[in-house]
Amino acid sequence: MTGPSRHMPPPAPAASAFVRPYVVTGGRTRGRHLLSPDTVLEAGQGRPRAGLAAGEYQQITSLCRQRPRSVAELAGTLRQPLAATRVLISDLIDARVLELPVSDTDAYIPASSPDDPLGDRPSRQLLEKLRVGLYRRMAS
Repeated sequence: MTGPSRHMPPPAPAASAFVRPYVVTGGRTRGRHLLSPDTVLEAGQGRPRAGLAAGEYQQITSLCRQRPRSVAELAGTLRQPLAATRVLISDLIDARVLELPVSDTDAYIPASSPDDPLGDRPSRQLLEKLRVGLYRRMAS
């Protein structure tokens, strides 16, 4: 046989491709903040502490310093799963390196989607913006 067989399975991906998100997040699968893929983030006033100044944390911080970015955009740029990116972003929000922008137009975010089976309840993004706004008011 001189060439590859048509019946040979494709080469297996490197084992590190499956381990990396687990390693990057320290084994965590959820962050402390509720972040939907369309949640927009911008750079905050905090400084990254030692563990948040390198690797993916540094990439997320520098991307958000350029302009506000969504969680989905950051996950795609980093080529990381959405769940892993949410954990990293949550760490940066806790350190006040990233924040959710709150503006006057946020008052027009609908409380729930029309097809919400549970009726009239606030969206996750609205609740997160409310939490951030209250935190800012209490901190000042």
